[in-house]
Amino acid sequence: MQTDYSNIPNKLELHYRFTDDDHTMDAIIRNSCERELLAIVNEIASLLEVDITIETEVSSNGGLSELWTLVSENRYVTGVIIGILITVLSGCLTKDCELSDLQKKELRLKIEKLKKGLKESKGEKPDINPADSITAFNGNNKIIKHKSIFYQNLNEYAKVTQVTTVLLSHDNQPIIDPIVIEREDFGKFIITTDELPPEMDENATIEIISPVLKKGKYSWKGIYKGEIIPFSLRDKDFKQQVINRDIQFKNGTCIDCVLEISRKKSNLSEIQNSGYTVMTVLRKHDEDTTTETPQGKRYRIKKEMDTKQLKLF
Repeated sequence: MQTDYSNIPNKLELHYRFTDDDHTMDAIIRNSCERELLAIVNEIASLLEVDITIETEVSSNGGLSELWTLVSENRYVTGVIIGILITVLSGCLTKDCELSDLQKKELRLKIEKLKKGLKESKGEKPDINPADSITAFNGNNKIIKHKSIFYQNLNEYAKVTQVTTVLLSHDNQPIIDPIVIEREDFGKFIITTDELPPEMDENATIEIISPVLKKGKYSWKGIYKGEIIPFSLRDKDFKQQVINRDIQFKNGTCIDCVLEISRKKSNLSEIQNSGYTVMTVLRKHDEDTTTETPQGKRYRIKKEMDTKQLKLF
């Protein structure tokens, strides 16, 4: 029995609507936008570990339209990638820092499940729902940045009034209703700074060089992964114990902690750490003793419970 591909999208129509009725667009702006969209498609394909070819053709119908055709040995792969792309382009930013550790693990598992399903489908319709993993793609740092630059380019080009995307079948038939992004909504997708979502190191060890022994917004200093860093302490319980002199420090005293690392990146250049914050102190130790903090114990128990839930998932 021959497989019916009529409802499987393998084309994306991208339509720029203009303030006038012509079909011209600044070549630099258009090429810049295309570069960012290609980068998003390639990132999605890379995460799913699939090979695709992207072909393009141009048509004009009130504004400027581009047809992108994705080619793969597995037709369902093209449908999944285009479906993810069109959803990502119209979806609000979901930053990595807005998700709990358990949510992040669940989303990573869903991408792995989607990737495995595509590999095992061998040209047949995979028994998976790509929509389950959309949040993970939407929160991908590279995709966030490329999408931001795409809309930033259009936002600075006054001629474009809206962008419309449509999923098409192999014979150019629409599969879903067009998704329209109006000009006034472009800003929702633009990152206004070079700041990236922070990273969390849940097993960080910092050797204390200079503790803060009094109240105030002062920075601690310590050695983290061989580098001297200033850091702030957000663990109120530990901070109060230090101020009360209930905790003593000596040469070689270390803390194991949950460390939030702020990061910056400028237009996909190198990522740089821009700040460090100790969220929770798990243990304090030196060459003689190791002491688990009450908040560290609570954190450990919660992690164990989350792990059990994740196994059920």
